[in-house]
Amino acid sequence: MSIKKPHPEIYLTTAAKLGIIPDECLVVEDAVNGIEAAKAAGMKCLAVTNSFSRHELGKADWICDSLEDYPREALDW
Repeated sequence: MSIKKPHPEIYLTTAAKLGIIPDECLVVEDAVNGIEAAKAAGMKCLAVTNSFSRHELGKADWICDSLEDYPREALDW
C-alpha cells in the first residue's frame, strides 16, 4: 500500500535523503493535498494557481500565478 498526500511522508523522506531538515525546505505545490502534506511535514509552501484558485490554496505560505512571478520573500526566509 502506498502512502499518498496529504500524508507528509513523501516530503519527509525526500528531505532525509537530501540531508535537509524539514523546516529548511520550501515545497512548490499546485494542489490542496500537497500543501497540507508540506505543512504537516513542517515545511514552507509556495502554491502556484495551476489547478486550484488562490482561495483553495490559502493554507500555503505564499501563492503565485506563475513561477515567473514568485514572491521573492519565498526564497528569503
